[in-house]
Amino acid sequence: MKSILLTLGVLFFTVALVAQPVSKKGELYLPEEGDWSIGVDAAPFLGYIGNFFSDSDNESPSAQFPNNNFAISGKYFVKEDIAYRGRIRLNIFSDKDRSFSPEFSTSPTNTTVEDAYNRNFNNVNLAFGIEKRRGKTRIQGFYGAEATLGLGTEKHTFDYGNGIVPENTNPDRSEFTLEFQDDPEEVSNITDNGAFITEFTRGTTFSIGARAFVGAEIFLFPKMSLGLELGLGAAFFYEGNGTVVTEQWSIPVGGNSEQYVTTVTDQGGSSTFDLDSDNTNGALFLNFYF
Repeated sequence: MKSILLTLGVLFFTVALVAQPVSKKGELYLPEEGDWSIGVDAAPFLGYIGNFFSDSDNESPSAQFPNNNFAISGKYFVKEDIAYRGRIRLNIFSDKDRSFSPEFSTSPTNTTVEDAYNRNFNNVNLAFGIEKRRGKTRIQGFYGAEATLGLGTEKHTFDYGNGIVPENTNPDRSEFTLEFQDDPEEVSNITDNGAFITEFTRGTTFSIGARAFVGAEIFLFPKMSLGLELGLGAAFFYEGNGTVVTEQWSIPVGGNSEQYVTTVTDQGGSSTFDLDSDNTNGALFLNFYF
C-alpha cells in the first residue's frame, strides 16, 4: 500500500510540476513572442549531474554544439507558438609550419634556409527554417522544416628555401605531413618518385538540402528546456576536382634530357544524393530563452 501511495504521489507531483506554466516567483516557463534562444548539447551537463551519484571523476561541464558541424543554433519567436530558426558556421582557418634545411652553396657555409607548410580552410554552413509549437504546459511539441546550404575550400602550399637548379638537382628540403580537414589519410610533401609538392588543392565542396523535423521539449526552469529532435532530410553533396602541383629535376614527357619539371595532376571529385532520417546524433539539447 505504501508503494502504491508513493507512486501515486510521485505521479501527482510530476503532473502538477509539468502543468505549471508559471513559477512561484511569477516567472513564465514558456517562450513568448519576441524571445530569442540559443541551444547547446545537454550531454556534458547531464553527465556532470549523473556523476554525483557514482564514483566517477566529475569534471566541470562545457558548452558543446548541438550538431555535428560546429554550427551556432538559434531561434526567434514571431509568435508564442511560431519561431524562425537558423544555424550558422563561419570557419576561416590558416596556419603555417616552419622547418629549416642546410643552405645550398657552392662554397662552404653553415647557414640554413626556411621551408614552410601553409594550410588554408574555409567553411560556411547555413540553415534556415520555421518551427510550429504545440502545448500550453511545460511539455511542448514542435515540428517544421528547414533548408541547408554548405560551402568549403581547402588548400595546402609549400615554400622551399633551396631551389631546384642544375647545380643542385636534389636539394635538401624538409619533409612535412599534410594534415587534411576531414580525411585521416597521411600524405608526405615528398612523393615516392622524389618530386616535391608545391600545392595540393582539394576540390570545392558544396551541399544543399531540405529537412522536416519533429521534437519535444520539457521546461525544467523558466525559459530553460531539455529537448530532443528527429528529422527526415534530403541533401545533395558535390566535391569538385582537385589538383596537385609538384616540381623535380627529371626528363619531361616527350623530352630527351633532364630539366626542371613542374607537373599538375588532377584529383577526382564526387557527388552524392542522400535521403535519410536523423536524430541529431542521438543527443539531447538544452535551449535557453531570453
